[in-house]
Amino acid sequence: MTLPDWPTVRARLPPWLHLAKVGLCLPVAGSAAFGCILQTPATTPVLGAVMAAVFLLACGAAAANSLQEADADALLDRTRRRPLVTGRLSRRAAAGFSACTVCLGLLTLAAATPGWTPTLLGLAALLLYNGVYTPLKQRTVFALLAGGMVGSLPPLIGWTAGGGLLTDSRSWLLAGLFFLWQIPHFCLILLHHGPEYQAIAQPTLIRLLPPASLNRIVLVWILALAVAALALSLERQLLTPGSRLVLALMAALLIASALTLGWRTKTPDYRRLFLGFNGLFFSALLLIAMLQLLLPG
Repeated sequence: MTLPDWPTVRARLPPWLHLAKVGLCLPVAGSAAFGCILQTPATTPVLGAVMAAVFLLACGAAAANSLQEADADALLDRTRRRPLVTGRLSRRAAAGFSACTVCLGLLTLAAATPGWTPTLLGLAALLLYNGVYTPLKQRTVFALLAGGMVGSLPPLIGWTAGGGLLTDSRSWLLAGLFFLWQIPHFCLILLHHGPEYQAIAQPTLIRLLPPASLNRIVLVWILALAVAALALSLERQLLTPGSRLVLALMAALLIASALTLGWRTKTPDYRRLFLGFNGLFFSALLLIAMLQLLLPG
């Protein structure tokens, strides 16, 4: 049996990467790593295992989501080029890929992390994303809150994998930070692709509220995120002085950007706001992780 050469593999790889939404799953794995580093600021085998496991779980869940939403994806310009819509991959192949990556992710969590809590949280994230959030999107705008809950679980997986407890109030402050980030993230996508979402039957906030009202929702949630960041920056036992300073600066920039959005009289560039908001959030978290590892308290 002859193995395929690299050009052949490279040509066949993009549809699978697109199916797994790798670009979205990498930050999910990073958020799990962030939780692990906050609890145990060291480059341990558990840290690598958590990142790999959560990445696999996220890819598997994303592939399952593509299966669940293939018909809806065909209606939107931003999603109609996905591989299941175009026929570049079959639904059977996507289902097999999803099942394999999910099982491998759960097995990695079970084998490489202490206790069962990280694995159970991983399973809960999967069930909440594919079993609750995805079906609810077709029924109610409040699915957005379930999506935010999904985003708050990966850092808890990392936290518990690093030896932390869910009874520790700091773990829920960490989860809250990611929950509060999710809502403006989703709303800015809706505002940027507003005409597309208004043209389909799926219930979304952009069909329920005018852009000005949705702008105010984004403003309030960004301010709430800034408050959570400031609260976390007070954790002297958990964070180094440099990390606390980065969180405080992130909070200040979030407040400034939210107030600027509130004062705008013209329609803002939502794509630019989306990139800036997410870039600030993840750049700050990356810098904090590096400070925690390089300058542990």
